[in-house]
Amino acid sequence: MRSLAQKKLNDFLFWAGALAVLLAALPYVLLGQDAIFTYHDQLDGEVIAYLLQAKHLFDENLPEFLGGAAKTALVPPAPACVLLFLGGNAFRALVFMQITESLTGYVGMYLLVKRQTKRVLPAVITAVLYGYLPFLPVYGLAQYGLPLLLYLVLEAAEGRKKKTALLYAGVFALNSSLVLVGFAVLGTLALWICWNAVRKNGKTVPLLEMEGVLLFCYIAENISLITQTLGVGKGTEVSHKSDYILSAESFGTGFLKALFRGGQHSEDYHSVFLWAAAAGVIWLWRRKKSKETGKTVANSRIGTLVITMGVSFGFNVLFALTAALWNAQPGVFLRSHLQALGAFQLDRFLWLAPCFWYLILGCAMALWAELWQAQKGQTSLKFSRFLKPFCASILLLAMVFAVSLTGVQVLLGSHLKPNVQKLRNPGYAAISFNDYYGVGVLSRVEDFLWEQTGQTQEEYRVVSLGIDPAAALYHGFYCLDGYSNNYSLEYKRAFRRIIAPELEKSDYLKDYFDQWGNRCYLLSAECPGYYTIEKGGFFFADYSLDKEALKEMGGDYLFSAAYIANWEELGLTLLREEPFATEDSYYQIYVYGL
Repeated sequence: MRSLAQKKLNDFLFWAGALAVLLAALPYVLLGQDAIFTYHDQLDGEVIAYLLQAKHLFDENLPEFLGGAAKTALVPPAPACVLLFLGGNAFRALVFMQITESLTGYVGMYLLVKRQTKRVLPAVITAVLYGYLPFLPVYGLAQYGLPLLLYLVLEAAEGRKKKTALLYAGVFALNSSLVLVGFAVLGTLALWICWNAVRKNGKTVPLLEMEGVLLFCYIAENISLITQTLGVGKGTEVSHKSDYILSAESFGTGFLKALFRGGQHSEDYHSVFLWAAAAGVIWLWRRKKSKETGKTVANSRIGTLVITMGVSFGFNVLFALTAALWNAQPGVFLRSHLQALGAFQLDRFLWLAPCFWYLILGCAMALWAELWQAQKGQTSLKFSRFLKPFCASILLLAMVFAVSLTGVQVLLGSHLKPNVQKLRNPGYAAISFNDYYGVGVLSRVEDFLWEQTGQTQEEYRVVSLGIDPAAALYHGFYCLDGYSNNYSLEYKRAFRRIIAPELEKSDYLKDYFDQWGNRCYLLSAECPGYYTIEKGGFFFADYSLDKEALKEMGGDYLFSAAYIANWEELGLTLLREEPFATEDSYYQIYVYGL
């Protein structure tokens, strides 16, 4: 009866946790396209990659992007998710990705922690926190899917769930990026396989099969990108990445930042609970051998927890060292001789770190539960004179505090917070999905140009100023500008002629474009770094561009989110004095002809 009641309680906890993760999607339902999504590296680039790749599924080029760039200029980070965008409804696809990925993260972390700790409550708490981490949904299973992959690796190494492991390896590869995380997964798994083989600890063949499935899928879906990067294949273009200017950072600073803060798009708020976990392990060192069994800590019931925490921490130290070396002077020196390959971001190993940090958290909670039970006399563990019952109680409270504080940090940093704020206050300042893409505004611009010229969108080319080109691309306009991490160096140099007069006004913008250049935009020295200008009193007092260079590239119209006071001096034509806008729109759009 007791075991049945315990099973029902465990089931209740699991489904309650799943419901808690699912509730985070409720604001998307209530707000619709007024919901808020992170726009950097998501709405400005990856969503457009999905939309255009879906629209041109079997074509070689993307005619709307950068004057007709190759498809390798916009490689979606989760290729299988392109199918979700076939209907053109990016919002619905994005919400679906967020929900399914968060739940995958929850289930995977629950199974992983429960496997290692044999406890349900720590597994549920850890899994809920992981499901709320603010990973970007456009990256597919690259981060949310890692705990389930690790769980199946551990199971396969012991001869269980081999078919499920192989199937999920394929699903993971098709829903993640080789460049962003795949190489790190392949490298870490290969290291694990070698270690298993040397120690003869577990079955190696199932892991080799998983490695093979991952590698095959990644190569198959990235063959065009691989041939371009290696400089082989017909019509291979030189990537603008070969023009990158790399700068080194201090190894020590880089290592500490990578270890305690993580990498880009991998914030996980682990610094608080890390100290609580470390305290548990340190105090265990002071514990004597169990008189009943004569076994050391490594062989005791809590040995699995300590070993799991140690191995996980070791991997994260290795990831931090790799990132720090890659961005320090020796790494930058090496990368500067690799041309386009020098832009490869080896610090993406840090995307694996949150999975291991939260595995440490789950084990730490289980560890403190074991210590508390020992203090209560519920196990045969004995404590040294340094670990009094009072101290155990204080440390347990410290663990509860660390987990609670981590939970608060996760919620405040999650995608839920801004959307709840939007529900409470419709005037909340964050840019919504509708705001960012100028929904209701750019459709009016399209209708106006059709009425004035009789031209369809594919018959003219546009550029954007003060509004991200992603908005025009979202509405089907054919753009000469855009955000890409792999377009033609020749195109970058041609586009530079257009903005050269403005670059001369700002050393910051000149370095930004010349040394990096992923944003092939109409930059402005009057508002450097701002690509989304809200309607209001701001205007461009003295904007500069090379109109003839723009016309040579095929430019016909310029969409500006602010009035250009010197438009006549630039040789532009203001097609309508009143800007295009709606009552609730974030932007107002002025349309200039060339």
